[in-house]
Amino acid sequence: MNRLDASFTEALLKWHSVAARSFPWRGETDAYKIWLSEIMLQQTRTETVKAYYERFLQAFPTVFHLADADESEVLKLWEGLGYYSRARNLHKTAKIVACEKNGAFPDTMEGLKELPGIGDYAAGAIASIAFQRRVPALDGNQARVLARVMNIEEVIKTPAHLFDRALPLVPKEDPGEYNQALMGLGAMICTPQNPKCESCPVHKMCASFQKGTQESLPKKPPKADRKIEIRAVCMIFDEAGRVYVRKRDKGLLIGLWEFPGYTNARCREDAIACLEEDGFEISYIETVKNARHIFTHLEWHMTGYVFLCTRAPKNGQFVDYDGLGALAMPTAINAYRTIVKSRLKK
Repeated sequence: MNRLDASFTEALLKWHSVAARSFPWRGETDAYKIWLSEIMLQQTRTETVKAYYERFLQAFPTVFHLADADESEVLKLWEGLGYYSRARNLHKTAKIVACEKNGAFPDTMEGLKELPGIGDYAAGAIASIAFQRRVPALDGNQARVLARVMNIEEVIKTPAHLFDRALPLVPKEDPGEYNQALMGLGAMICTPQNPKCESCPVHKMCASFQKGTQESLPKKPPKADRKIEIRAVCMIFDEAGRVYVRKRDKGLLIGLWEFPGYTNARCREDAIACLEEDGFEISYIETVKNARHIFTHLEWHMTGYVFLCTRAPKNGQFVDYDGLGALAMPTAINAYRTIVKSRLKK
């Protein structure tokens, strides 16, 4: 394993002073805004996050505004970003910080990790950028760079696995800038495939570049097989032309609104049986197109069915076109929401 010294940090920061990407949160020192951006950036492309970040700040300019908001409003603004547990934890944390901490975020990595939805990476990023704490912010980009420059050949289960080796490289002065520089290098130069080694400011210090092994690192544990789930999505209209929706109250996508969906309902008869068991009185109209949505460890294979309803359970409600548009719904059923909106518009 290659041992790095201060020259690595100096070269990295010199490169970043010229090459740093321009983001709405770049140069921000407000812990609330840094926290918001870091939570949004988890599992989401930076270009996608920009617009969401600006809309959130317009709606909730401080942690007190976010804490006072209704969860449905937060989920609606989050709609399309995916991984909705982030939005629910965002709201929970805002309430804790606003109500229990008078609006002040903890200023240490350990304190930040006690808040909902803040793990090792986000805690390190917020602590170093907002509070100048000398800690690493180990995301996938940082882990990849460090694994290559140090030529770490062991399997890296999570980025946090490298904490002890990453910490000595973090400078005492402006650790937040260093962490952003290392993340930027991973995103722009030291990419997963086809890294731009000749353009890298630290390639002369990179052990894997010297050995020609950079594209084989980092070594990761094998991915688990993605589970496939067969689902029926039921679009149920009443005689007034409205559609039935209900809020998911457990499991995946909790808190979002949906058209009734049923796991392992593989045909029209299965869907009808599930609806009748839930208390619907319906008549079948038609079957619409199949759709598929991929989550991290799960894949939905869906078939849509349209019904006319004469009686529905009270745990949901019928809404018109405007009412449907006001609800936060999962991206997974976008294909069916489009069909429903077209029918409601008519």
